[in-house]
Amino acid sequence: MSYSFLPNAVLVLCIGSLVQMSAIAWRRHVARDAVLGLIVLVCALVSIMMPTALIMTGSLPLFAPDSWASYSGALIILSSIAIVLMSRHNAVSEDPNVSSEYYLLLTLSTLGAVSMTGATHDVSFFLGLETLSLSLLGLIAFRNRRIDAGEAAMKYIVLSGVASASLVFGFALTYAETGTLRFVSPDITHAPEPILAMMGTILVLTGMFFKLSAVPFHLWLADVLEGTSIPVAALVAVSSKIALFAAMVRYFSAVNLYVPNAQVNEIAVVAVLSMLGGNLLALRQNNLKRLLAGSSISHIGYLLVAFLSPGPFGIASAAFYLAAYAAATLGIFAIMDGIMPQGSQIENWHGLFRRKPAMALAMSIMLISLAGIPPAVGFFAKFYVAAAGVSGHRIGLLLVLVLSSTIGLYYYLRLILIMLTPAPEEEAVSARYSELTVPSMGNATLIAVLACATLLLGIFPSALVSRSQHLFIAPPAPVLTTALR
Repeated sequence: MSYSFLPNAVLVLCIGSLVQMSAIAWRRHVARDAVLGLIVLVCALVSIMMPTALIMTGSLPLFAPDSWASYSGALIILSSIAIVLMSRHNAVSEDPNVSSEYYLLLTLSTLGAVSMTGATHDVSFFLGLETLSLSLLGLIAFRNRRIDAGEAAMKYIVLSGVASASLVFGFALTYAETGTLRFVSPDITHAPEPILAMMGTILVLTGMFFKLSAVPFHLWLADVLEGTSIPVAALVAVSSKIALFAAMVRYFSAVNLYVPNAQVNEIAVVAVLSMLGGNLLALRQNNLKRLLAGSSISHIGYLLVAFLSPGPFGIASAAFYLAAYAAATLGIFAIMDGIMPQGSQIENWHGLFRRKPAMALAMSIMLISLAGIPPAVGFFAKFYVAAAGVSGHRIGLLLVLVLSSTIGLYYYLRLILIMLTPAPEEEAVSARYSELTVPSMGNATLIAVLACATLLLGIFPSALVSRSQHLFIAPPAPVLTTALR
């Protein structure tokens, strides 16, 4: 007999989205809808920490009541709260008649992402994935008066459809092999038809790598981030990555990743390509959004090193790294949105230390964290991943991690140098003074909190380390034989 339940956060987000839809249908009011969306997210964050009632059933459970789902779900909801605070400062669309739907789509995207983190059934995972993907499509295309937003949405929908098709085909092959829709990779070494199991797993991995924008499935990310608004770019670069990686960890929870096989080899190759390719992509970028796209790709590669090191530090180091990456990346997007919403070109950031010293200091903290320089939390996060790699004997991957991190130092420190250096022409400097905006109180508070968290967690990481070390992936619940007939 197994247990079934609906996670508290999923239930709250479902009810909250219905309330938001009703409010929009009754009367549009952007400020009210923003506050309502924020209230829904805060309630979901509170509910995710509460115990969930389990119901005994003979069917295959849809979700797992474990700490991994709670931790990754909390990270996603916190990221969504930060994105709401960013979005409130600058209008996402010039058309005031469609602004209310933005916060509804944000709630729905959070619902899909949180559903994926605890999914133990192919159907629950796929429904969460499509809820997230379709919401992101609407958010990416939300700036309906900009051509680049429509182009970004078109690229996203085409490649997202390809990834979803690959996932469904992979689920069909694994179902043909195992006779169950349990969201777990089949054991290739003991499968009756190993070719069928291997192809199904590779197709599922390919779909996940498309959604994660890992190399060589990464070509859409830079264009999408450049074409969409800053808060939505943060959502794509942070929340969707956390959800996909959390689901990927759960999918391989019953597989021995120490044994070399086709799926382990594919993940290792993608990790190497992502670490090197992401940093090389960002190396010569003059657009900050495109630079962050390359940074996001490289950090996916670093996470895959922890993923392939399932020793005592495997899941713990990945969980710690997700929090460090989310804080630093959200902080950079919040600063962009707060002081220079139209200034994604790196040359516009010349002399920021003279013009906005507090914001420049916060930006530098985020950048050194992503670069892995102490005392920011990113240094300890990379050290933690390296320790996991050592415990898992992934020496080759660690060498690539060190090499790619060295490459990444160039473009992170280059941006800090640009902020320290005045613009070449005084006329250009005076012209750019008018481009800086004053962040709202909520955005300024968000930046301060993220900067302090990035710095303090690097100096005192023990609290987050202790939390991450108690995470685990619950094994699939037993299911009655009659439920699979």
